[in-house]
Order: sequence, then C-alpha cells, then structure tokens
Amino acid sequence: MLRRIRWALLTLALLPAAAGAQEVSYTLVVHTSNPVKSLTRDQVSRIFLRKATLWGNSKPVLPVDQAPDAAVRRTFTKRIHQRTIASVQTWWQQQTFAGIGVAPPERGSDVGVLDYVRKYPGAIGYVRAGVALGAGVKAIDVTP
Repeated sequence: MLRRIRWALLTLALLPAAAGAQEVSYTLVVHTSNPVKSLTRDQVSRIFLRKATLWGNSKPVLPVDQAPDAAVRRTFTKRIHQRTIASVQTWWQQQTFAGIGVAPPERGSDVGVLDYVRKYPGAIGYVRAGVALGAGVKAIDVTP
C-alpha cells in the first residue's frame, strides 16, 4: 500500500513537468521593410540579449519578447539562447542592476508581438508557428 502511495505521489509530481515540457514551434518575424531574409541562431540570441543593437543599415534593432509564461517563449529561449527563461531573466536582472541594459519589452500574445513589429520598422519578434502574420510583417529564417 505504501509503495502505491509513493508511486502515485511521484507520478503526480512529474505530471506538471511533462505537460510543461511540450514545445511549441515559433516563427521569427520582422517588419516588411527590413531587408533581412535570415539570421543565425547566434545572431538572434545576440539581438534578444541586446548584444547586437544595430541592423546592417545602422538602424536600431528593437527586439520584443513574449510573456514569460508563454509556451512559445519557452521554446524560443531553449532553442535560441540554449537556456531556461529563469536563467535569462536572472541575467537581465544583473544587467539592469549593473546599469548595463534592460530586457526587451514583453507582449502578452502573438497579436501583441505582431502589432509591435508592424509599428516599429526595426522590430524583431517571434510568434507561434502557423499564426497569420498579416500586412506589415514577414517571417525570416533562423539558420544554425
């Protein structure tokens, strides 16, 4: 009986982790006026960590993140930064405290990210794969 209880507790403890582990594919997006067609994973990481701040045409890069609890952000952070969201947030807290920089703004939905990218020609963001982009936004490729 005790063994069954332990097994049940272990199973319940692992369920949220397994449910949260599901990856949601993403699409990297920029304003349609941006001539960029693809970026490497490292370039994208540098942009979102604000280590790269200008596009090739010397215009400012304006990254926008999804909300921390979004599944698409978890996938993006894991694939692009090769870290967890918590570790990136800690890094940003250190950067902010040291007066070095602040994290990109966050939007609570794909629509919010698309509106931001549409509004700012230097913007770059990501949305769930398959979301209709609409006018003013284009998808770009991420290469290894």
